[in-house]
Amino acid sequence: MLIQPPMFHRRVQLSPNLGLAYIAAVLEQVGMDVQVIDAAAEGLDFDAIIARIRAFSPAAIAAGGQTPVSHRSLTIFARTKAEVGAHIVTVAGGPHFSFADQESFQECPQLDVIVRGEGEETMRQLCANIAKGLPLDSVLGISWRNPQGQFVRNPDRPPIADLDSLPFPAWHLFPVDQYHWAGNRLLAISSSRGCPYQCPYCITWKVHDGVRWRSPARIVEEMVWVKREFDHDTFFFQDDASFLIRQQMEGFLDELEKTGNHFYWYYETREDVFLGYRDLWQRMKRNGLFKVVFGLESPNPERRELFGKKGYDLEEVETMMRTLERDLDIMVSVYLLFGALEDTEQSLDNVLRYARKLYPDYCSFVVGSMPIPFPGTEAFIELHEKGLISSYNWDDYGFGKSVTKTNIPREKLQDTFRGFWIRTYVRPKAFLKQIKMILSRNRFRRAMAKQYVSMAIEMIADVDEMER
Repeated sequence: MLIQPPMFHRRVQLSPNLGLAYIAAVLEQVGMDVQVIDAAAEGLDFDAIIARIRAFSPAAIAAGGQTPVSHRSLTIFARTKAEVGAHIVTVAGGPHFSFADQESFQECPQLDVIVRGEGEETMRQLCANIAKGLPLDSVLGISWRNPQGQFVRNPDRPPIADLDSLPFPAWHLFPVDQYHWAGNRLLAISSSRGCPYQCPYCITWKVHDGVRWRSPARIVEEMVWVKREFDHDTFFFQDDASFLIRQQMEGFLDELEKTGNHFYWYYETREDVFLGYRDLWQRMKRNGLFKVVFGLESPNPERRELFGKKGYDLEEVETMMRTLERDLDIMVSVYLLFGALEDTEQSLDNVLRYARKLYPDYCSFVVGSMPIPFPGTEAFIELHEKGLISSYNWDDYGFGKSVTKTNIPREKLQDTFRGFWIRTYVRPKAFLKQIKMILSRNRFRRAMAKQYVSMAIEMIADVDEMER
């Protein structure tokens, strides 16, 4: 049984766990009986999760998630062993557990195995060994607790060379109609694994060795299959490095134009890469691109170097965003960061003012958060060595709390985080933008406007919940 623990942000966007969907497909491919619990999509609490596990009576359960979700997975493991059966093998996976394996075993005596890095082939071999009662010392890519209770870290597993060889995700096991962006049904998809950039706060390039690309034909084949089997035509590319090479983007557009279908899609990318696709923007729009997300990080291009990114031409980037929004009707979202070690109260105020400048004139949405040094990242390693991490409670690692010792008081950063949302979105100019979007011919803009109040309520509620 594969489990997505409970999470926040159900009203704004709810995306499926693409990693679990691939693992489920691979396990079914070799004849395993698999069930999936998506507690976020189904609104399940821990009692309901345990009841589902008890009803299925699996030989093994697996859960994971990013750092702020990790404790919820460990809670599921502990309760399963105590309330369902001590014989059930508990397996953790995902980026957090990949780099905090030894600590996680110490924290949770009920945890049996951790799958490090890419999960499909490792889970296939692990589950086969469990089913046959074989020892686990031959399974590459796992950390585990041997029969003597000792921590063992097996050698790493080489990455999957050909991503096109993977089966399509097992969406038939998921509540696919629950996933959405601003009320528009969508499903997750990927174009690649890994990232060529080595940003200090990013875990992707540490999890995946190098970059592997899916073929454009296979990507579009999957989109056609999803539309036929599940009646979904809208997709979010979940990989952090989607379409970074021009050849793949052009091939993707070629394949879309061959299908006779029309799809809608959005993805996150770097502004320097997207600027290089200027001659493709109209073609991307015609083929369904409705939104693009940029991580600008700071209104000061030079300060972006703190986050491992080169500076940018501010005027050129702002012109690009206005062109996308006004001329092409492509929605733009922007990420900004504040609360780094080098920040001052003045630089915090600069981020707030820049957010108000960008929204609503240059973008449809702007997100402000603090840079979080997740375990395994270069930032975490450096800050830990310097004694500059203020909290090792993983529940605090959710973008709304400062977990580093900065020159700015933690309370000031918390007030800035709350103030970012209120000062950016709760003002007449923002309300006017939503009224105009309600009248837009673009269904995604209309949907976002309708979700405006819900999103505001959810963001404020999340801040309150994290503070509690």
